[in-house]
Amino acid sequence: MNSPPVPASIDPEFLHSLSVLYVEDEEDVRNALAHYLRRRFANVDVAANGREGLDLFRRSRQDVVITDIKMPVMDGLEMAAEIKTIVEDVPVIVVTAYNETDYFLRAIEIGIDRYVKKPINPDELMEAVQKSTQVHMQQKALEMASLRLLKTLEHTVGALSRAIEKRDPYTDGHQKRVSQMAIAIAESMGLPKEQITGVRMGALVHDIGNIAIPTEILTMPRKLTTLEFNFIKRHPEAGADILRDIEFPWPISQIVEQHHERLDGSGYPNSLKGDEILLESRIIAVADVIEAMASHRPYRPSLGVEAAISEITEQRDVLYDPDVVDCCLSLLERGQLLPA
Repeated sequence: MNSPPVPASIDPEFLHSLSVLYVEDEEDVRNALAHYLRRRFANVDVAANGREGLDLFRRSRQDVVITDIKMPVMDGLEMAAEIKTIVEDVPVIVVTAYNETDYFLRAIEIGIDRYVKKPINPDELMEAVQKSTQVHMQQKALEMASLRLLKTLEHTVGALSRAIEKRDPYTDGHQKRVSQMAIAIAESMGLPKEQITGVRMGALVHDIGNIAIPTEILTMPRKLTTLEFNFIKRHPEAGADILRDIEFPWPISQIVEQHHERLDGSGYPNSLKGDEILLESRIIAVADVIEAMASHRPYRPSLGVEAAISEITEQRDVLYDPDVVDCCLSLLERGQLLPA
């Protein structure tokens, strides 16, 4: 196979960094193209049929797959379909001399990235590899950047959570326990992963507004007066104000502001009702009540898990979301939710 100069649109250094799986049953074609590919890529694995190719991919997870279609044992599209179940977004380039509609329809269903016609034009093949893998690599880079941002946000939220509890040793760990319970409830309800993350992050800082409450009130070793309790009731708004200008991917400030709202409108600070309250806040509200009642406070001993269960059962569909309560009770019955 001739090796003309690489066109300017192709980046040889980028191509050389890739690993390639090449699958072709015709020996002469396979040998010639494998020789060409090995001069341009860091690593090239070669197979004579789809079964061999699939085994090689399972072992090495190459960056890109180049394959013929019609082959013995397992054809290229069958192999590609199996490979996509292992790594869904791996680029697959089909090299074929066939124009049959059935193949194209199958390829579309599988998610084949590009076609290159036989006889192979090397420049066309290199361009197909570069375009398909660059899109893949850019997507991976975006995903990695998103994960790094998420980790940074998680660390920030964790630091805020610990800062709050340093001021109030009696509720040390309260937010973390509420978060763990809220996550379990959200998962049991079958919420999307992204929404569950929002529940977790919101629960970790749901009491951040306590930073605006005098410490002597937070640690008062007696029942609070009406005036003192009115101070406490300011913490959802105070928390929302602290968080409002931070650009989270989730509505954290709203979640925090609404975690003491109740279905019948008797909650605070805005007397919201029913679906006016975010689902995340409704989940945290139930977890918060269970954890708070089951834990010791400076002004009272623990009321116990049974009292907490009675509270959410009696107020189901009055103060608390019935679906959230049902999931919470089911988890408690199975011993999968530990409030303290």
